[in-house]
Amino acid sequence: MIIDFRDKGGRISEMDKFVNFSRASVLKVYHVWQNGTVQKLRRGKCGAPRIIDDRGERRLRRCIRANRRATVEQLTAQMNQGVTNSVSQTTVQRTLFAAPVSSEADAWFMY
Repeated sequence: MIIDFRDKGGRISEMDKFVNFSRASVLKVYHVWQNGTVQKLRRGKCGAPRIIDDRGERRLRRCIRANRRATVEQLTAQMNQGVTNSVSQTTVQRTLFAAPVSSEADAWFMY
């Protein structure tokens, strides 16, 4: 609906009043559609390749949900089971600090 309205020449300020959402939300939806993807990467394409990618972050979140009291050492051992590229404790800890793991945060990753 936002995309059709914008393609027909409608303004964002008119659209946010029509759908009863904030201007920022309408702009976010429009830019996601315009760019063709959600920009979730924290650092883009620069620097060294990430050791724990999006799939690894999901696996880490599953390990945390299974045992909330697990230490970094235990999480690292679980992450290194059955993989060819081992992950250090520092990398796991850095990923834990960077990526939220609560259920509210999971809703954030959907966007």
